[in-house]
Amino acid sequence: MKEKTMTFFVHIGTRRLLAIILLMPFFLHSQPLDKQSRTRTTIDSLRYGFDYKSADAYRNANQAKHLDSTYYVGYLIEGYHFFEKAEEHSGLTKAVTPLRKALTLFEKEFGKVLDHRITRSEMYTGAWRDLFRQLDYYDISNRLISTYITLEQPDSAYSATRRLMKKDLVFDFQSRHWLSWLYFRSRIYSIEENMRLAIAYTDSMEARYRRNVPFIKSQIMSVVVKGSPFYRAFDNSFVQAPLSTIANTRGILYGYNLNPELAASYFKKMEGEDNLAKTVNLGFTYLSAIDFREAESYFSKVPDRGSRSRGGHWQGYSMIYAGKDMPLAGALQLQEDRDNHGYTIGYGWDNLCIARMYLYSGNIEACARALKKADDFNEVHYNTSFREDQYRFMLKTLRLMQARYQIQAHKFENKNRWLSFNWWKDFPGLAYDKYTTLYKLANEMTENPERDMVYYHILHTESVISFDELWYIIKNYSNDFFLKKFKAYEQNDPRQQTDRYYKYYIGKLLLETGKSEQAYDMLTSILNSGKLDKIYERLLVARIHENCAIIANDNGWGPQLAFHTNLFYQTYPELVPFSDIQMSFQLSLNADQQNPAVKKLLGQLEKFNINWHADEAGNFPEVQFAFDDQNQVQYQVMVNREIFTQGYVDLSAPDAVKKLAYRLFKVYR
Repeated sequence: MKEKTMTFFVHIGTRRLLAIILLMPFFLHSQPLDKQSRTRTTIDSLRYGFDYKSADAYRNANQAKHLDSTYYVGYLIEGYHFFEKAEEHSGLTKAVTPLRKALTLFEKEFGKVLDHRITRSEMYTGAWRDLFRQLDYYDISNRLISTYITLEQPDSAYSATRRLMKKDLVFDFQSRHWLSWLYFRSRIYSIEENMRLAIAYTDSMEARYRRNVPFIKSQIMSVVVKGSPFYRAFDNSFVQAPLSTIANTRGILYGYNLNPELAASYFKKMEGEDNLAKTVNLGFTYLSAIDFREAESYFSKVPDRGSRSRGGHWQGYSMIYAGKDMPLAGALQLQEDRDNHGYTIGYGWDNLCIARMYLYSGNIEACARALKKADDFNEVHYNTSFREDQYRFMLKTLRLMQARYQIQAHKFENKNRWLSFNWWKDFPGLAYDKYTTLYKLANEMTENPERDMVYYHILHTESVISFDELWYIIKNYSNDFFLKKFKAYEQNDPRQQTDRYYKYYIGKLLLETGKSEQAYDMLTSILNSGKLDKIYERLLVARIHENCAIIANDNGWGPQLAFHTNLFYQTYPELVPFSDIQMSFQLSLNADQQNPAVKKLLGQLEKFNINWHADEAGNFPEVQFAFDDQNQVQYQVMVNREIFTQGYVDLSAPDAVKKLAYRLFKVYR
């Protein structure tokens, strides 16, 4: 979901472990040195004084292997280099071979070190070298497991985790966490069995923690001065951080099981207010609880820690921006972040979220460009529970929406589209794209064992699509089935704020089955709900007014049609050109309508699916056009005698009239 991660401990712990491992040269060679020992002392010195991402790391790795190809450290340096440097799939793949080689060589030469639990008295008599070897093995193993998971290789990750677990290192709590994470993320068995095993291994991790930490404190940490660099690093990595990992894991599992209140209570136990996993996961938890204000608060606090922290929260954050009718602002903000990070891990997710926000802003061309970038990028799903199949599912969903918007744009731009050459030229291809994508999505949904839990339970923590996007996948597929399902969810979903979204779906399905009056009553009842946040749920409110306007139009209810059309426009104007609702405006000019330039403009505007002759009794918005000598037209839309939107359009520019028509709806194409 994000850095909605269960690997939090490893990557925080790795940095802290460096503080411990930096002390290794002082302890590994305390005896008189023979030739091999001197060589390995040289190799050990090659591990320090540089960034593992740098070219120095790769050079040092090659030098170390040249000096002694049987010593694991050269492969460690090489593996760490590729692991830290990787910014896309193929780069991360390069880390696997040297990390595996390092483990194999380590076990061959130092395997006996792993079988021993070091005591306080042994620490005083030179066991430091064995402890640091154990830490090396532990860190290499965790990096390899993390790499396998990121590369979507759960079988290899499982084997590597079991390999580490068998060593029974006293400070190894992570292997239990990895197993919990693998059962949860890889969906190995049924949902129920995966959850049972994920919870069981988390409980096992906590039990091991309670059992082993007293030993760690009394036998390892007690031999150094409290507050020293070694003490602090060991305390942070193996006493404090595991508690955050346990809390994070439990929070994710409870969130998955539709208990956001309990999930949030666990996330809040995690250390640090700027904790990446904490802020991201709390954002998704409150999003699932339909507390969009609180979700936005946490999403806005997510720290930027480079490319590997990006893309971890915008899947949800972009829903917030779209939901409160600020999609363009969100798209521009994320686009700037994307360009600052460059073509690195998270680039694909960034583009998917940008595409969503451009779509809801009405800029379907920018949406299409972002979708192509996402499709062309080989994304690495680093430190997240979102997988490649979910990435592709979101991509296809947005493509379906984008194809639909393109069809609706043609309808908007050509009131008499049956006589338009462009309509007949473009419509067959657009319709083909729309229905083939829909067919693929419907099949994927049918085959997805999580469809009931993740997708049909609207705004689930593991869902990458919004309530609005879901509709276009399930519509026209077994209305009776979904009507029964959403009625049951309305009654049984334990989340307190979800009922209005299920009612919205029930209303939509009633409309699809021809029960328009029941649909109208159901939809309008949502508008009277005291729970509705009319600032952050503008998308829901707008869709209700859109559907009520459709019902009113079909039934010839004039006053209701005017009422809902006006509120649809006022709530979310960017949606109106891409709907089946014709907007009505009252037209006001400050120029002679017989002027050739004015007549030409008005004639061109008549081609759009807009009623320019609105009945004053309908209280429709007033559009004012003013012309100057610079071939510019100033537009202004007045709603209830207040300026709703305004600006200028250069009539000499290409597609100037089309731009003008869309600008009346705050759409910038």
